[in-house]
Amino acid sequence: MFYGWRVVGGSFVSQAFVIGIFTFSVSLLTQPVQETFGVRVEEVMYSLTLGTFLGLFAMPLAGTLIDRVSLRKVMIVGVLLFAAGLALIANTQTMTQYILAFGFTMAIAHSFAGALICSTVVSRWFTVNRGKALGISAIGTSAGGALIPVLVAFWLPEYGWRGTLLNLSLLLVFGVLPVVLLTIRSWPVDVGRSAEPSPATSGTMADIGKLLSLGQILRKPDFWWLGLSLGLLFGAYTAMLSNLTPYATQLGYDELQASRLIMVVAIGGMLGKLLFGMAADRFSLKVSLWVAQLFVLMSFILLAADLPYALMLTSGLLLGLASGGMMPVWGALMANLFGLASYGRAMGLIGPLVTLCVLPAFPLAGRLYDLSGDFKLTLFVFSGVVVAAGVLLIPLRLNRPGKPASAAS
Repeated sequence: MFYGWRVVGGSFVSQAFVIGIFTFSVSLLTQPVQETFGVRVEEVMYSLTLGTFLGLFAMPLAGTLIDRVSLRKVMIVGVLLFAAGLALIANTQTMTQYILAFGFTMAIAHSFAGALICSTVVSRWFTVNRGKALGISAIGTSAGGALIPVLVAFWLPEYGWRGTLLNLSLLLVFGVLPVVLLTIRSWPVDVGRSAEPSPATSGTMADIGKLLSLGQILRKPDFWWLGLSLGLLFGAYTAMLSNLTPYATQLGYDELQASRLIMVVAIGGMLGKLLFGMAADRFSLKVSLWVAQLFVLMSFILLAADLPYALMLTSGLLLGLASGGMMPVWGALMANLFGLASYGRAMGLIGPLVTLCVLPAFPLAGRLYDLSGDFKLTLFVFSGVVVAAGVLLIPLRLNRPGKPASAAS
């Protein structure tokens, strides 16, 4: 078996824990933490805000490090800091301590053990099947979303939120860390292997490109076209996804029907990562991202039309397919535009740009709802945002196979 698939497996496991804990399990911890410190939910949410803010600085740092030193060593240290951070959170005695510990741990986990470092190492090992490999690796986020909350819900009644976090910390040290040690290798040459060769390059250095400075990356127009397009797309998608359950309830559906809608989005996300990943290996990357944007647009239109429940589920499936498909296509685009040598730092820079575009989407969605009294205006406005995201991709210039990534504008 090609060793690169072991790397995919290690990336799958690491992403499962990062996303499983900080995206899907946080809501289970909110009430116990609130009761322990006697604070409002809003104050508990400050921990997420701080983690997102610190990530704006941690991601460029991580991207620079993994392009300059051993990615494997950076990831090992990242997993250890992740585990130590969870133990630190479990031992906080005040709300301020909790917010600080949680924020720093969240930023470290996402930047040094999450999608940034995992997509970088997977891209280094694959060429022909890069999209497929990135898609399978990203499915780890969905698996983590399904499994980690179950563990947390099982442990909370027995061990409380502090004991639960300590258990997760031990699981990282004795579960995730050995997997990373056994599977992750920074480059194929580190184990005397070669990357999966592409027909056009036959394994040459064209796909690697030269190491670009941060300034050179920022001066490339394609960095801004892609970053702003992804930022608008993610902003529209995440803002509506966070309001999908209340919107379904507003339309008269019960909680079970609303939960099924979310479940369909999750299933669509898993399928999208695999299907779009394979499509990215066979079709134009720009067209693949346009198709994902089209799916989001179609989903918003169906949701706004107030159609029967079966079509509501169809809109959820489209939204899930698009959300899952964005990740492998994004990774493949970054490798094409910036080359593997600069992949980490380019991804580390574009992540904060995308985040800055996403942050205003949540208050905007709330403001539009307050103005109109329902979510239809929000859906129409964000449909326009998705169209704008598609227009921004028009000037994007991809490299032809075999042409060095650094040669593009």
